[in-house]
Amino acid sequence: MPSPSSSVVSETLEPFLVGTHPKAPLLFSPIKVGNMLLSHRVVMAPLTRSRSPGDVANDVNALHYAQRATRGGLLITEGSTCSDTGAGYAAVPALMTREQAAGWKKSTDAVHAAGGYIFVQLWHVGRMSTHEFQPNKRAPVSASEIDLIRGKAPPGSKTHALTVPEIEYIVGEYKRAAALALEAGFDGVEIHGAHGYLIDEFLCSSSNLRTDRYGGSIENRARFLFEILDAVLQVLPPQMVALRLSPAFDAQGTSDKDPVALFSYVIKRLNGYKLAYLQLTEPVWGNWQPGPPHAQSSLNTYVSLVEAPTKVMLTGGYFRDSGEEALRTGRAHLIGMGRPFITNPDLVQRLWYDRPLEKSTSFKSFYGGDAKQYTDWPTWLESEAKKNWPKSKL
Repeated sequence: MPSPSSSVVSETLEPFLVGTHPKAPLLFSPIKVGNMLLSHRVVMAPLTRSRSPGDVANDVNALHYAQRATRGGLLITEGSTCSDTGAGYAAVPALMTREQAAGWKKSTDAVHAAGGYIFVQLWHVGRMSTHEFQPNKRAPVSASEIDLIRGKAPPGSKTHALTVPEIEYIVGEYKRAAALALEAGFDGVEIHGAHGYLIDEFLCSSSNLRTDRYGGSIENRARFLFEILDAVLQVLPPQMVALRLSPAFDAQGTSDKDPVALFSYVIKRLNGYKLAYLQLTEPVWGNWQPGPPHAQSSLNTYVSLVEAPTKVMLTGGYFRDSGEEALRTGRAHLIGMGRPFITNPDLVQRLWYDRPLEKSTSFKSFYGGDAKQYTDWPTWLESEAKKNWPKSKL
């Protein structure tokens, strides 16, 4: 297997810096996003990997991100817990203390040394947590008292409906995490507002049953999201802030009775914030699933609402040709790719050169473990070199 040092070295040819791709000229073209000048439009989407024991990002995480960095390319980290009540999965790196910020700085330094950019995703899992991850083994928190859907709690166990002071405290935790992101050297933060986690639970009518100023009308259900954005923007300029939403995805038991009205309101209001980008996820959840025909995506309803300077990133089942088509038709400015980056640290180069992708159909190596099947995936060039090594040297 390749040594760590050889794995980090990029091909001398980063062709997207000097040439035009004959089949995907837009995917491999530069674009300004916030404060960043990207050299291409392929973005590594957030991927939970659970490789941070003690919830502190480490040297192995730094190597993982460095291997996937390209000059002028953007990576988004796995969700980073930003709240005392926000964790829900083991060995997930957090961003709540200076020690955790120092751990993350190893990754930002490594990515910047490779010439890349890196945003951290701020994550509160809400009711997707379990008692074991909560302070004093208390019930996971949510917008309302609703059914728990994970863990070993007795049947019928409910979440704790956050009080107004508790909501205000969590908003403050997002602000603290944004300040720590600066300390850690990140180029920006992406707020995770999708997939049935806490912010999505406040937004959606199935999970938000409140009758106070955080519930009922669309404006009230969106209040928590915009209070978080306002708090984060006290620390960071809008060019360093992004948001992830899943308006076409009834995820993990969370849905809305009128998603078009809800997310149209949210996106139109976001235009006034002039964020770096808005990431919208297709309703695809699985390994190597191509998803529905992207040209017919229900996300198209929302894409047209986003105004400059905010860029649109589409994620979910996209590869080179479908990503190019989304850019060509004006449905996106950036294309997020997730699982292909797990097994292909040189994904951008493979897409450029039409090289075959390494695929894994097993989730076992995706979540938890050590460096195995995390930082030991070879590049295409390393695989080819190994094929040609004399057997006596293997």
